[in-house]
Amino acid sequence: MTLNITVNIIAQILGFGGVYMLFTLYQQKERKKLLYRKLCADVLWGVHYLFLGAWAGAIPNLVGIARESIFMNSGKKWANSFAWPILFIAVSWCLTIASWRSAISLLPMCASTLVTISLWVKSPKFTRLLSVPVCVSFIIYDCFIGSYAGIINESISLVSIIISFFKNDFKKS
Repeated sequence: MTLNITVNIIAQILGFGGVYMLFTLYQQKERKKLLYRKLCADVLWGVHYLFLGAWAGAIPNLVGIARESIFMNSGKKWANSFAWPILFIAVSWCLTIASWRSAISLLPMCASTLVTISLWVKSPKFTRLLSVPVCVSFIIYDCFIGSYAGIINESISLVSIIISFFKNDFKKS
């Protein structure tokens, strides 16, 4: 087996670990548990995209590790500043521009912007709502870069979001 095939297999396995974390993320009712799952998923997806040589996909996930670490501490005064989401969005945009390969690089960056906003607002329902365009953006990106785990993940995540809407949001109405 060649090195490229081995690296690709490892990347896909890491991606499937991320699939599990994100599937269970949307089922969380508590924000702290949601953020912990997102943090774990970002670690797995960041390495997954790095192994695929997909910098535009890796950047929002690697920035996400810092983002979730800060957002998990939102009960502390230093972590409540509105400067944090602005900083994370700006860093994602700057790194994406610096690693620009094509217009397809914009999809993960836009998705990362929506994720940062949705997690800052502190509403699991709003997080689920904004996650729909995030999933669609990443499905398109994953098709272009050959992330089979990513395509499956985003498809499963969309199903999980729909289930969660019925379970947690519409059921109460």
